[in-house]
Amino acid sequence: MKISVNTAAQVSYKILINDSNGEMIEFADDKNPRLLIFGNNTLIPGFETHMDGLEANDNFEFSLTPSESFGEYRDDLLVEVPKSAFIIDGKLKEDLLYLGNEISMLDNNGNAVSGRVIEINPENVKMDFNHKLAGSGLYVSGKIHNVRIATEEDLAPSSGCGSGCGCSSNKENTSSCSTEKHEHAYEDDCPSCGNPAELRGKGHGNCGCG
Repeated sequence: MKISVNTAAQVSYKILINDSNGEMIEFADDKNPRLLIFGNNTLIPGFETHMDGLEANDNFEFSLTPSESFGEYRDDLLVEVPKSAFIIDGKLKEDLLYLGNEISMLDNNGNAVSGRVIEINPENVKMDFNHKLAGSGLYVSGKIHNVRIATEEDLAPSSGCGSGCGCSSNKENTSSCSTEKHEHAYEDDCPSCGNPAELRGKGHGNCGCG
């Protein structure tokens, strides 16, 4: 069977920034291949395109442009957020406001977005809502271990909030901005970098476990 829409494949792979000499940002080895689902919008577009038609035991190697992966860097995603947006229960959440911190928020349409604090001013906080790898290409290599038809469970919509953190979104929150940090209840080691469950989602490991 070949990879196509609505198939699932066990894949071992390495992903590096820009080229084969770049920094490795994620991997799954032969002993712990990752299950990838094709056709339910969980993969970046370039993966779908370049892996279409591959079958079990095929090796692959390809490069992705920024537009095929996490997009070009956009200056319009640098946003000055008023400090009032970080007031919860009448108090400013100063523990969130430090350079480099990533904060999950809701935009004006209720969509979850994640931004990094890049500047702190008296009245506002400048945040970068570009993906960390925006503007960078990717180099991907690996092997297909098996391919099968995806089940209904495989194709079910992800419970993730869309911010890349893998958490469940809070449907009842209708505010324009949510700054509460949330914890992740993982039970298994990270399949990519091997981090123990208690460290997944906390920015440790080669893949960030996020």
